Amino acid sequence: METGIDRRELLATGVGCALGGTVDAQEQDAAPAELFPRRDDEVFLNAAAGTPLSSFARGGLRRFEEFWEAGRGSTDPDRWAVVRELTDGSRARFARLIGAEAGEIALVSCTKAGEQIVLDGLGLAGPAPRGNLVTNDLHFSGSLHNLLGLAQRGLDVRVVQGDGRRVEAADMIAAMDDDTVLVSVTLVSNVNGHVEPLRELADAAHARGALVYADVIQAAGIVPFDVGALGIDFAACSAYKWLYGTYGTGFLYVREDLQGDALRDRMFPGYARHDYTPWVTAPVSDDDFLLHPREDARRYEPGHVGYLGYCAVHESLRFLEEYGVERALAHSVRLNARLLERVDQERYPSLSPHPEASPIVALATSESREALAEKLAAERVVVSLAPGRIRVSPGLYNDDADIDRLVDVLHAV
Repeated sequence: METGIDRRELLATGVGCALGGTVDAQEQDAAPAELFPRRDDEVFLNAAAGTPLSSFARGGLRRFEEFWEAGRGSTDPDRWAVVRELTDGSRARFARLIGAEAGEIALVSCTKAGEQIVLDGLGLAGPAPRGNLVTNDLHFSGSLHNLLGLAQRGLDVRVVQGDGRRVEAADMIAAMDDDTVLVSVTLVSNVNGHVEPLRELADAAHARGALVYADVIQAAGIVPFDVGALGIDFAACSAYKWLYGTYGTGFLYVREDLQGDALRDRMFPGYARHDYTPWVTAPVSDDDFLLHPREDARRYEPGHVGYLGYCAVHESLRFLEEYGVERALAHSVRLNARLLERVDQERYPSLSPHPEASPIVALATSESREALAEKLAAERVVVSLAPGRIRVSPGLYNDDADIDRLVDVLHAV
């Protein structure tokens, strides 16, 4: 395992460790236990489903609660400034995290909401969809469900199938043609941690006049990546997983030169101002109403957002900036390596093609799902179970003892 690669190198490759670099092992330490009180009750190895509430995120929630309880009040007529600081700060911090500009980030309720804005804005979700969309069977299953529904309404959706571990870039490229409007994939698959070769896919898509959307929910906050380096045109994620935020909060990235043109507005947030008497004493325009449409990615926001949640996200993003995404990934990768070294791989063979680049490892199993669930629950170990598959995704709050406890449970079944 290579060591010592720095942040500039990580970002230059697009996806940090996917090309072979990690952080020095001395930095691969767990976050202080007191930051995640849930550690006192159970071994939680399921960050890919959502991370436990942290003390720093709870601090952001409390700030909003204090504001909401007190109201604006006479002592501070602009208490909303605190909320604007935290929501705008979340947008800016997330932009820095993925190599974007704040004006390229919109606040959305969840990953699929962001993807739907892209589908709507490109004319793929209407009654007469144009062209085709290329995806694969390691895309998020909720997104696939939505796309298959659109296919029933007439959209040409091409789902490339892999071998259960990976989807080859050549197969994805073969499915594209000059009528392809969008290539929609998940950067890091929630199924088994597969990392898409997005730069290669983006180059092929752009050569055919298509655009690229990436679901980055299993990458943002844990896998270093740069949207520009990867050729991503649109991306979305929720904040309740590796961003240590809350449900109902998320982000949509829209490349600046595509806003309002290639990706059309589907709503126009803001307030129309009356410009005629008796509403104003001196009209300033020949129009009855003054419109001031958004000119950045905020044009894709509905209006008010979940301020409470974004106050938590702001503090989580602050923590991630200080802790370091590369460091977080190195920690998860090391713990997964320990799992793969210690688990009986004849009983639990790995289904993950990129354990050196992804925080997610999937193991195949022929064991009874019910027996596994019962034993794991008895030992207070939390992973994700699916028919024939165990998914493990350690976070920065896990340590070696957590992995060893999981291995003991698996060997005891």
